[in-house]
Amino acid sequence: MRCIIDAWLERNDPCLRLLDAETGLEIIRCNAAWIVPLLESGELSLEQIQDETLSYPERLGLTDGTAEPCAT
Repeated sequence: MRCIIDAWLERNDPCLRLLDAETGLEIIRCNAAWIVPLLESGELSLEQIQDETLSYPERLGLTDGTAEPCAT
């Protein structure tokens, strides 16, 4: 599956969405309560999100098992 990452990280209320590239349907939406702690701890960064060598879960900081899924 091809996806699009729509990330708005550098604002007061950050938001991150994962969209199906074919249909445009939202797969995951993450709000500030989920994003801010990951940004502050360094577990999530713009560089990481843009790294196409990583899988989508790795790019979104979902691989260590500690982060709860945002919302589906």
